Amino acid sequence: MAFAKITDADRQGKGNYGQPDTPALTTTDMQLQMDSLPNLAIDKHNELVDALNDEKAATNLGAEVPTGISAQNNVQSILNAMVLNLGLNTQNRHNHSNKAVLDVITQNDLDAYNRVAIMLSGILSIENSITNNSQACPTSAATVAFVNNYDFRAKILAAAYPVGCVYSTTGTSPTTLFGGTWTLLDTDASGVKRYERTA
Repeated sequence: MAFAKITDADRQGKGNYGQPDTPALTTTDMQLQMDSLPNLAIDKHNELVDALNDEKAATNLGAEVPTGISAQNNVQSILNAMVLNLGLNTQNRHNHSNKAVLDVITQNDLDAYNRVAIMLSGILSIENSITNNSQACPTSAATVAFVNNYDFRAKILAAAYPVGCVYSTTGTSPTTLFGGTWTLLDTDASGVKRYERTA
């Protein structure tokens, strides 16, 4: 499973993207529509977690089993095999007749190790929460908790209908549809009500 970004095509038709000023949706349908964008983020995150937990996670990260090493295609197995091979190389260095072969194996191990080291360069810790620390990598559980607790509805409401905007409708009030605090300004002769978002 390869890593994939959330594209514009993925976002098409989700959340408030492309909706008219007065969506022709029921309250339930509007709730589903507004929840579709955060659900997309959760689904994509879970795909990433599955890819990182997959037996072939090493391939997903761009690492490969070095030539001459027998290992499963996951990061821990490759590292274990590299450590074992380096130990065997050290023990057999007294035999100069196999130096060229051992040099190749050692170089392959070193190249594989360097690829992993470059990938993890700058990461000093693994944390159980998401923070503004560029040297810490959150666990998958921390990332899931962050996405689940992030108030997407409030962020989308603030972007689509900021405080001070006016919303007109003949149907359900925007408080029921979107949340937030709306004040009724007036109602015209045809029954159209104008609301202002106040909080």
